[in-house]
Parts: sequence; C-alpha cells; structure tokens
Amino acid sequence: MAYSVVFKVQHTGLPPEVQERARLLLDEIGETCSSVPRDDAFWFYMKESGLTLTFSGWKFSYRLDRGARELIVYHCEPVEEEDPDPEKPEPIAA
Repeated sequence: MAYSVVFKVQHTGLPPEVQERARLLLDEIGETCSSVPRDDAFWFYMKESGLTLTFSGWKFSYRLDRGARELIVYHCEPVEEEDPDPEKPEPIAA
C-alpha cells in the first residue's frame, strides 16, 4: 500500500499547478518507499532526518509516517536565488 501525500502547510505564494505537480512527484516517492522492506536500514535513517524535494523554484520538506502510511509535507518555501533549480540545469561549457 502506497503512502498518502498530506500537505500540513500551505504557502500563499505557491501556485496551485506547482503544488499539484509536487504532489504527483511525492506520490511516486511514496510508491517507491512502500516497496522498501520494513527491516531495511533505510527506515532507521528516515527516523533521524526528513527529506526535501526541490522543484520548480520551491522547496518542500517532508517526512514519512510509517504507521499512518503518510508522506507529510511540513514546510514549503521559495528557493533562494543562489540555489540551483534542477528543472533548469546550468549550461555546460564546451
């Protein structure tokens, strides 16, 4: 069973289409996590830290709640200017 994505916070400047696309990406992450065995070391490290998805000029901080089977977004904010946007890779000089 996959994880449900839950946005615990809303940012007034977050465009709805960016939130929806982020939800789809997080759904995919939740699908992948649901296939990780319960005794895998991955879960030990997940207890110690959260994760961040940077997408389309925004950072989404989230954690996994294994008991509730939820992927919880607990913070979102615009990406700082100096942070690279993975959707817009830097050109490589030849």
